[in-house]
Amino acid sequence: MIRHNKERVESMPAKDIDHDIVVHCLKQSGWTILAEQNYISIGDSSESHRRLYIDIQAQSHNGKIVLIEVKALDRSPVHQLMELLGQYLVYRAALDYLEIDVPLYVAVPVTAYQGIFSHILGQQIMQQHALPLMIYDPVQEAILQWMPQP
Repeated sequence: MIRHNKERVESMPAKDIDHDIVVHCLKQSGWTILAEQNYISIGDSSESHRRLYIDIQAQSHNGKIVLIEVKALDRSPVHQLMELLGQYLVYRAALDYLEIDVPLYVAVPVTAYQGIFSHILGQQIMQQHALPLMIYDPVQEAILQWMPQP
């Protein structure tokens, strides 16, 4: 989808390969999907205005709302881990600046959790940046674990 802004054209980012699987996992676990490809706006002028698209906004049966960024990590694990961390930090900084107090999770498949996230580098990043994860199984289409629990 293309959205026109006075002087520039903005396009929505493509969905991650596992986006629909994560949506299905959430629904199967009793979550309600409030929005997909939801954006937050930050910046004062048209030159500094930015839209940041977050994959999923969901609500649990007890009313807890979370934001979820989906990352399949299906290519170069270290490169994608660097990209994931940078994106998470930018989104978290924007949410904090806008005083949006909603947890932001990164959804990763169990293979990535058992792979790059079990490596010393992944462990250090999770510890150092308190990276919240939602671990899912794309084959069984199920949420396996939230870290920390929402």
